[in-house]
Amino acid sequence: MRIRRAGGSSLVLSVWVAAASCAWANAANEAANAAEQASPPPPAVNAADAPVAGAGNWHVREVDGVEYLPLEDLRSFYKLMSLQPKGRRVAGQRIVGNGELELRFGPEPRELRIQNMLFLLTHPVQEDASGDLLVSKLDVLSVIEPVLRPTYIANRSALRTVVIDPGHGGHDVGTVSPFAREADVTLLVAKKLGAELTKRGYEVSYTQNQNQYLSPQARVDKANAAPAAILLSLHLNSGRSDMKGVQTYTIAPADKGDKILPGHPYVPASTALAMALQSSLVQHTEAEDGGCRRARYSPLNSVTCPAVTVEMGFATHPEEGARLSSDEYQMKLADALADGVDAFARVMNPATVLQVQKAPEVEPPAEPVKVAPAPAKKEAAPRPVRQKTAPKRARRAKAPVRRAKPVNRSNKRRRR
Repeated sequence: MRIRRAGGSSLVLSVWVAAASCAWANAANEAANAAEQASPPPPAVNAADAPVAGAGNWHVREVDGVEYLPLEDLRSFYKLMSLQPKGRRVAGQRIVGNGELELRFGPEPRELRIQNMLFLLTHPVQEDASGDLLVSKLDVLSVIEPVLRPTYIANRSALRTVVIDPGHGGHDVGTVSPFAREADVTLLVAKKLGAELTKRGYEVSYTQNQNQYLSPQARVDKANAAPAAILLSLHLNSGRSDMKGVQTYTIAPADKGDKILPGHPYVPASTALAMALQSSLVQHTEAEDGGCRRARYSPLNSVTCPAVTVEMGFATHPEEGARLSSDEYQMKLADALADGVDAFARVMNPATVLQVQKAPEVEPPAEPVKVAPAPAKKEAAPRPVRQKTAPKRARRAKAPVRRAKPVNRSNKRRRR
């Protein structure tokens, strides 16, 4: 799916959607020399402080101490329009798009779906007195902007190393159910993923690969020591027996008054990474979309590179837990994660230049063919109204009176 921006910087961006390919940048122009010479700009201290190209006309409003932007500003900035859903309108839901891209707010106040992929927002969407929606500026900068325009992420750089962190290990077995053991499954998927990424030309590093316990800080240190890296921390979820699906977590962005953590400058890049991985997982495994979420998990807080925690499924769900323990499904998870890494790597490479797309030329409708009107039909002459005859009695009354027949006297005499 593509986003068009009018004006001198009209861009095409292939946003991930569960379809045939797993890539944002559908048509990237490779320039290896430019990639080697390019040096990424220093990251902003916080995602909310990062400048946004072309956002000078945003009208910031404050609601309960939170900065909000009118949805109308976003529609104008991203060249979107209001889309009226077919059928009955869902209460609390608002949809904007351009025919190819769709952003669906609601019905829950913190829910946003971009191309039907679920994101959980930091602040609930508000509605002003005029009925327009207000979206928090923090969510615009940390979710909408990096997903719609990942090549505008300030500190993007070519990906070289993938650090894989199999969750738990050793005496820390994680979630245990009759269907799956978290420490065992995460290690098996990590090894399959590492082998696949190595085939694709990435350098792969493991925080641990022998089912051994490693402290959170030791995992962070390994990730921070890797050059041009991302961190994938693999886990299994737990909950009620009816809960299932995949979820991807990034570090929650710093709000006003929050302490700035080492991972905060990489919130936009981590969001783009989460989108690529979550999209690929949902497509390849056909698992339920649990959404891209935020949390202050370790090691997300302390890594100095884009990082996510992937909850690959619920070990406590009977069917999903059994699948997680199968070799075939583990390979499917590894392939999906590798495809997501590929998509992220392509769009984060500074050499990736989005092609300019002209607005489609709309042919004017053909002039209607003039047809001479058909001659008017002659109206048939009205038939004469046949007068009804008089009733029988009336005819009898008008009939002439017949004279009596003269009596033959000769016959009369004979009778005597």
